[in-house]
Amino acid sequence: MTTYTLQQLLPANIFTLLLVFARVGSAVGLLPGVGDAYVSPRIRLMVAGGLTLLIAPLIAPAMPAEPKDILGLFVLLFGEIFVGLFLGLIARVLFTALETGGAIIAMQTNLSSALVFNPGAEAQETLPAGFYGALAVVLIFVTGTYGMLLRAIVDSYNVFPPGTLPPFDDMSVAMVRAASRSFIIAMELAAPYLIVTTLFYAMLGLIARIMPQLQVFYVGIPAQIMAGLFMLVLTLPVSILWFLNTWQAAMNSLTTPIP
Repeated sequence: MTTYTLQQLLPANIFTLLLVFARVGSAVGLLPGVGDAYVSPRIRLMVAGGLTLLIAPLIAPAMPAEPKDILGLFVLLFGEIFVGLFLGLIARVLFTALETGGAIIAMQTNLSSALVFNPGAEAQETLPAGFYGALAVVLIFVTGTYGMLLRAIVDSYNVFPPGTLPPFDDMSVAMVRAASRSFIIAMELAAPYLIVTTLFYAMLGLIARIMPQLQVFYVGIPAQIMAGLFMLVLTLPVSILWFLNTWQAAMNSLTTPIP
């Protein structure tokens, strides 16, 4: 019986495509937009395959030597898949700041009971959160921000060289910082509503003290909803563009090597 080595069964060009596809495909499966639940798995595979064909010639010189056995190949694939999942999850965690901020805005404007179905997460969420998320996905593609995400995947080969052990401790710290940063971004998005709502409830308290016979909540809740919708119209363009710039800066800093 004739035996073949792994180098004979797996040519160098196929080996490079396999490693690149492992990282790119894992990241694309979690990125906002293409990685959402309403996107067909076939579309994700086509996007990941097309990006692999484009990226592989650029990354080929940095690829490690072909392993001598199947176990070594599995170890390399595990490292590439882990890095790809890490990049996609970081982008997804930072993107959830919109949903968190939208939920806070909904509570401050009495719109928390207005639920809509979010096809990306396959779950119900508040109206401001769903609107912010859908608008951000559209603007990511319209403004070319998605190209920055793909560039971040390419730049990740400078920070996480293939064939080396991923820095699990640094990755865990980066994930914790991304989660905390996501919450801070959500609070900054909802800050105008928190300030106005606090002043509004203080005003209702004063009116209730001056006119105890007046049912202030019957008058105040419709006014609060109208004021919230008016603020949403005023702050939406600025807040969504600010979020995209902040999100882009966070992704760029993640894949920029420290000198």
